[in-house]
Amino acid sequence: MLNFLKREKISDQDRIALVEEYIDLYGKGMTNFAYTYLHDWGEAEEIVQEVFLTVYEKISTFKGGSSIKTWLYSITANRCKDLLRSSYKKRTVITDKIHLFMGGTVYSSEEQFSMTVDSMQLAKSVLSLPVKYREVIILYYYDEMNTKEISQLLSINNSTIRSRLQRGRNLLKERLEGGEGCESV
Repeated sequence: MLNFLKREKISDQDRIALVEEYIDLYGKGMTNFAYTYLHDWGEAEEIVQEVFLTVYEKISTFKGGSSIKTWLYSITANRCKDLLRSSYKKRTVITDKIHLFMGGTVYSSEEQFSMTVDSMQLAKSVLSLPVKYREVIILYYYDEMNTKEISQLLSINNSTIRSRLQRGRNLLKERLEGGEGCESV
């Protein structure tokens, strides 16, 4: 895989092979990661598709300063943040709230996620955490990234990542034991 990346020019066939391999290795995890930002499975899947298109086009620009996984997750996080800042996302959230107010049935992304997870209480608790804790918890436990990889991905000091993991764990513990810790942060 990395042998291709050391070349100046990568053939279309090699690009396709690399992207297919990355989809197999990281696609599901990246979609789950995007969901932590967007709370919408459809949008998360769209973002990941866009990321893989970008990777196909820009694979030759990868310098190897981090792992491929970290690079992919970094692109995913940036795309999610861009979407959240966009007016489209703001209109969608408002439309959903109006629809709920008018009596329609709109399941929140948190509810959809919880319906598919064995431990509904844990899933809800994780998703109720502030983003800065939620993202490190999911990257560390679900995507099995170490603190150094998370640090590179989020461009945050490793010690900050460890602190956020600890604080996130404490908030989860409070939440699961019936405390009110998550809302106050």
